[in-house]
Amino acid sequence: MNVDDQLAKWQTSFKQATPKVDVAALIEQTNKAQRALKMKAAVDLLLGVAVSLFCLYAMFFKAETSNQMLLFAVLAPVPLGFGIWGYKFRQTQLLTDTLDTKAMLDFKQHQLVQRVTYWKVSLYGFAVLWTALLAVSLYNFIVVNAYLIWTVQLVINSVLLLFVYWRYVRLKKQLPQALANIDAMR
Repeated sequence: MNVDDQLAKWQTSFKQATPKVDVAALIEQTNKAQRALKMKAAVDLLLGVAVSLFCLYAMFFKAETSNQMLLFAVLAPVPLGFGIWGYKFRQTQLLTDTLDTKAMLDFKQHQLVQRVTYWKVSLYGFAVLWTALLAVSLYNFIVVNAYLIWTVQLVINSVLLLFVYWRYVRLKKQLPQALANIDAMR
């Protein structure tokens, strides 16, 4: 067997073992992901502003004691801060340059890791807010004797906390396989 035959055999084996990347589909997925990131960034910011405005509304019109007013005043900038953080976090993802296949695969890989990081920080932030709500609820149960409104808020926020936890755990569990799939395309 001569060298040319051996080289041709190796090339054939390499081509069969290397997955084919549909560049057009990869470009479309990347563009779609970038559009989705822009929309999610805007939603993060708008929701942060909306919740902060609601905290201010509650502080002026719904708070019955000075302690409740103080609590709403302290909590009002938290959702806005988180909304700004989420907006900036997603904007940094959009700075990735997608000129070639390697860059697009790097973008997808970075996007997957950033998504898990986003939900991890969201889980921690939401857990802190839920703990604060629990403390306020217990205070209102014991001191003010206001049960219904605080119980409803605690139940709703518990469901939201469980959703954020479920989403984080699910994405973290899927991350190694998704990264392996991207590495297989290289």
